[in-house]
Amino acid sequence: MKIRLRACAALIAVMLSASGSALAQYAIVVKDTHNPYMIRMREGFQRACAELGVEAVFTGPGADGYPDQAQCVRTLIEQGAEAVAIAVNDQAALADALNEAIAAGVPIVSLDSMVDPQRRIVHIQQASPEMIGRVLIQAGAQMIGGKGQFAILTTTPAMPNQADWVRWMEYELNAYPEKYSSMELVRIAYGLDEYAASADAARELLDHYPDLKLIIAPTVVGIRAAAETVEAAGSPVLVTGLGLPSEMAGHIQSGVCPWMYLWNPSNVGYLAAYVIDTLLKGGASGMLGEVFSAGALGDRVITESGDGGTEVVLGNPQMFDRTNIMVWKEMM
Repeated sequence: MKIRLRACAALIAVMLSASGSALAQYAIVVKDTHNPYMIRMREGFQRACAELGVEAVFTGPGADGYPDQAQCVRTLIEQGAEAVAIAVNDQAALADALNEAIAAGVPIVSLDSMVDPQRRIVHIQQASPEMIGRVLIQAGAQMIGGKGQFAILTTTPAMPNQADWVRWMEYELNAYPEKYSSMELVRIAYGLDEYAASADAARELLDHYPDLKLIIAPTVVGIRAAAETVEAAGSPVLVTGLGLPSEMAGHIQSGVCPWMYLWNPSNVGYLAAYVIDTLLKGGASGMLGEVFSAGALGDRVITESGDGGTEVVLGNPQMFDRTNIMVWKEMM
């Protein structure tokens, strides 16, 4: 553990020394430092920190040898981070480290995937989980004419945002049995938010369910892996979910993915930095109904979260199809 903790400290120290500054440190801990969605989220966080005149610290699990999220939080406490924004992989695995941060006076906010309300001040929600889950099922039904077998390819059962989206997908199916009576959810597969594991899971779905019509992947890693696996197999299976336009443009143009959804992940990170700043400077305390300025994103209001805490919602998801994908491909 000490070796891995030193690895985290070294990663953070390199990023701090690159600027040579003694600015206040706002830290972001992502799910995976190599995940393209997380990289774009980091870019927005860094952009906001530059506007605010503070140092952006970026860390999280990555390639072999990098630490897990709990170890990174502990290292950030030692490094003197003013506050930490974290996109959670596993709430239970982070509980002790977050308790230590709170005891040390380090404010915690979550973004993308939430920390439980007892261990965060506020959550930055990219879009309503209910809307995301319901819309994905509705879109999938439209793509396959409301008939046939389909599967969901998610990340892990422990990732809070993915679990919420899948739960709302299932809720949508169960709430309207007449509408979806001719659709069969054959499996919820897990790709661990890793490309190889997601591709393997997609390949297994194609092999095991010859009548499969659709894969819904609410993960940027999973949707790309599924689309590329389907195309490589020459399969007629369709793919939809949440994806980056820069990665999915070709698959939308080919028709494998008729359309998909996402928000701007850079704005999620940008909003997180402004939330941290307003909390530290007394502009808000994370209480329901508070309004604060979020730079280029304008005024934002703190609302009630589905888990009993509070949150700030970025906005509604954007649909990407052949009519707009080439424009958005250059942007995100």
